[in-house]
Amino acid sequence: MHEASIAASIIDRLSQHPELAGRKIRTVRMKVGRLSTIVPENLKFVFGAIAEGTPLEGAELEIEEVPARATCTACGEAFEIAEPCFLCPACGSGRVTLESGRELTVEEVDAD
Repeated sequence: MHEASIAASIIDRLSQHPELAGRKIRTVRMKVGRLSTIVPENLKFVFGAIAEGTPLEGAELEIEEVPARATCTACGEAFEIAEPCFLCPACGSGRVTLESGRELTVEEVDAD
């Protein structure tokens, strides 16, 4: 489960962030892309477990799932990717540019 190493990395970086030193972190908001291979429920679970005994203990991890979107370079159609099939629904071309869906970013941290 790679969510554990991701959660540990987030906790480590936020625990050492100079602007958060000595502050109680209440909420961590993230964006996770649909194609990132992260299971949001697993990430939330391991985050809570690993955060025990750290400045992030008790912090809520809020995850916004970002849909996978692409643009066809053949016809210009922008579309959402529901399945891992990268074909333009307008013209059938496989020449597409992935616009979103691989995100894994901490967007905001609320602290006392």
